[in-house]
Amino acid sequence: MNKYWYYLTGLNQEFSLESRIFHSFCIVAFFILTLCVPLNIILGLPTSALLALIALITQAGLYYLSRFKYKTQISLWLSIFIIHIIIIVNYFFNSGIQGPSFLLLVAIFFLVVSLSKPKEYRFFISLNLIVASGLALIEYLNPELVEKSYMGREFHFGDIISTYFISVLTILIGLRYIKKNYYISQGLLETKAADLERINNTKNKLFTIVSHDLRAPLATVRSYLEILSNLDPAKENWQEIQSDLIEMTQNTDNMLSNILMWSASQMEGININKKPILLANTLIPVIRVFQSIANAKQIALSFEIDPGLKVMADENMLQLVIRNILSNAIKFTNNGGNIQLKVESDYPNYIIKISDNGIGMTDQIKDSIFSLKAESSFGTKNEKGVGLGLNLSKEFTDMQGGRIWFESVYGKGSTFFISIPIA
Repeated sequence: MNKYWYYLTGLNQEFSLESRIFHSFCIVAFFILTLCVPLNIILGLPTSALLALIALITQAGLYYLSRFKYKTQISLWLSIFIIHIIIIVNYFFNSGIQGPSFLLLVAIFFLVVSLSKPKEYRFFISLNLIVASGLALIEYLNPELVEKSYMGREFHFGDIISTYFISVLTILIGLRYIKKNYYISQGLLETKAADLERINNTKNKLFTIVSHDLRAPLATVRSYLEILSNLDPAKENWQEIQSDLIEMTQNTDNMLSNILMWSASQMEGININKKPILLANTLIPVIRVFQSIANAKQIALSFEIDPGLKVMADENMLQLVIRNILSNAIKFTNNGGNIQLKVESDYPNYIIKISDNGIGMTDQIKDSIFSLKAESSFGTKNEKGVGLGLNLSKEFTDMQGGRIWFESVYGKGSTFFISIPIA
């Protein structure tokens, strides 16, 4: 029913609130006037029945002009004038002030206030008040002009009561429509406020990264290069500094990759390309890169992956997730530690399990580890991150239909689990 109602009243994108209220009044008026024609005949009011029929045909035409020809303003003006004219005629042929006309004028007053623009209020409200007061004054001065049309007391009561319900229904529909659209507008405002807050947080995070977190490792790389340029390659510490420089460059590259991917996911959205992939072919190249970084800290990085395992995933996204977790594992594991990557079956998923015997996490860190509010921290050799890696890893894992979680004991190490659907 809602689908047909929205079609008949018009979509939000096509029509203003006033136009949609006008269309709803026209639809309801069409059904009410259809009932009023036979009802007035039954009550012995042939003139009122004829006027209801004229109003029915006129209102149907004005609705068509507004809804399908987009001439709402003209339709509204004509509707208000024609309704007032019909009420004026009905007043004199249907018992004047003792008839239903004043109840109808109250309903029309509400219609005028609901639909007319602020600059039109004065004119239409004045028109309604002038018609009401003018009719009452004319009847008071010339009562003979008003025709007493009721055949009996029961017909009088029936006409007044039916008009009352028509007026109440008109006001109820208008108020319901206005309140409904008010709540919809409030919801849109709240959604926009939440989006604005998210965008503002994104902007602040990005500015912090660019102004501080990204500058720091670049400054360190520059310092290393300056030292190397003045250092004798034959000396022993030249190789050590070169190794540190490579590690720093790799960390900075990983950091920059996270920043770019996160920024794209926040601003533009990320396109996912899920397909069956061999897990070993996807993960081993990433592990090889991080083995050289782990070796620099005398950390043993081992892995166990069956070459035939297939998952349904986006290869680039999955590699980024693994890069971030391995990077963190190396970052928070002391020299001489161990990191192990294993793949276990948990049908209908494979679980990638990455364990380390590093420093672990406190309860405070655990609570915000996947949040954008997670603060960047320094590793065991002062490696710097940007607090984005795990947030991005969770987002990308969820997008692939997987799940990521962890277990950690402070001072003993952490284990991360990535569940990915089997292909």
